[in-house]
Amino acid sequence: MHNSRLFALVGVGIGIMGLFLPSLNTAGEGLLPTLAQSSGGFPDGIPTIWGGLATWAQVLLVILITVVVVIAFRPPHEDPLDRTSTSIVAVIGVAVLGYAVSQWADAADKADQLEAGFLQAAQAGIIPAAYSVAPSTGFVVLLVGTVLVTFAGILGFRYESRI
Repeated sequence: MHNSRLFALVGVGIGIMGLFLPSLNTAGEGLLPTLAQSSGGFPDGIPTIWGGLATWAQVLLVILITVVVVIAFRPPHEDPLDRTSTSIVAVIGVAVLGYAVSQWADAADKADQLEAGFLQAAQAGIIPAAYSVAPSTGFVVLLVGTVLVTFAGILGFRYESRI
């Protein structure tokens, strides 16, 4: 299989792994169900990145992932992607990368809100300490996957220019 195709498939695989990691990291996660029952301001848990996406985004992401996989597996496997396929893969990579960055920023805002909630609960004596909250490393994994897909598209342009 050609390098550009392999990069696209590896990027998709890594990106999918990132989607199913938690969206936030906090030591106070175990307290969230109890806090959610006593106060409506707390979530009942930390969703995965995938679980935090809107339904339309999930559907679109499945379609885009499927397109990249189908393009990567189109024969002949030893040849680089053609110009059209390379363009499609590169555009999908950039689009998903941009969306992933926006979701990371959104997760940072949610982390700040949850951290403020933990602080208020600790000051009220409801929990023993104010826990810190941050976006998870799942976003880094997701971003690495999308960068690899984008790189696969760019790599395809490089090979296309030699043909």
